Amino acid sequence: HHRMLKDSCEDMSVLGESLPCLKLEAFRDGDSVFDGAGSLASREVQYDQLTTMLHQEERDSYRCCDYLQNYPSAFDDDALSQGEKSINEACRTSIAEWMYRVVDHFRVDREVVAIALSYIDRVLSENHCADRRAFKLISSASLHLAMKIHSPNKWKDIGKLIPDLSQGDFAIEDLVGMEMEIVKSLTWLLNPATARGISVHMLSLLEMEFPSSILNKVASTAIFFVELSVCDYSFITMRKSAIAIASLLNATERDIDVQLRMKKVLNDIGCRIDWYEISFARERLWALHKQTYLASTRRSRTSFSMPDIPNTAEFPSPRSSHRFPGM
Repeated sequence: HHRMLKDSCEDMSVLGESLPCLKLEAFRDGDSVFDGAGSLASREVQYDQLTTMLHQEERDSYRCCDYLQNYPSAFDDDALSQGEKSINEACRTSIAEWMYRVVDHFRVDREVVAIALSYIDRVLSENHCADRRAFKLISSASLHLAMKIHSPNKWKDIGKLIPDLSQGDFAIEDLVGMEMEIVKSLTWLLNPATARGISVHMLSLLEMEFPSSILNKVASTAIFFVELSVCDYSFITMRKSAIAIASLLNATERDIDVQLRMKKVLNDIGCRIDWYEISFARERLWALHKQTYLASTRRSRTSFSMPDIPNTAEFPSPRSSHRFPGM
């Protein structure tokens, strides 16, 4: 049973719960994560930070459920009127891809997208979304909030453009109002551990054992796999550490030395490993990799207007009776 958005939130001091992590910087072609300056002291810091991330993901507040099971199936959806169409996996994928295009255009760290999707999935795990127009508003507000917290030097310039990118679906007042509802629903827990953060920290424990060139190559490939998982709904109930491990194992498939050493690190830190879960993740990531390769020649990298989520025509505005509960 899903509750409506809560009217109260916990003490705002929870907002200060910020995981110690590598500073957010855009990781793009040619960029590097490791500079070869690893030391025993830095390794201990990375170990402590990684342990904190692994402990965080075990908390119920950061877990997500398969919330789409509470919405009509595609077959049932066909019988509904336009104003009653519910969200589905295609909606989430479209929004995730749109977010990546927006952050790439404005050169914001792509990790912001994973954080925004964490907000969306956790909110919808606890609340019912009225329709697809409301889903667009929730998604836009989540991206705005994630940029405000994790890319504060750019959010002022970009945030005011988000209503324009929505193609007139909502105004800035709708965005701000929904942002406050999201913050309340998340009880101010706005710094989630991400699969990318965990994977980079795991690699950092090998910085004294392998050249930075090798680690950067592995990091680049692993982050690519991680970002595929961000767009795919099948990963939302999976622990971020499992996604990180699967991404690293896929990335090191031809680097046996790194892979073996990585497995030893996992044992050393006491990471809870479900190899069945990781095997599923690896196979799914390879399938997504193949799909991405086949679609790469058809994808536009310049357009970042709000995606046309299927069957969104003639939806009520966010201010209507079909708007997101609690607003």
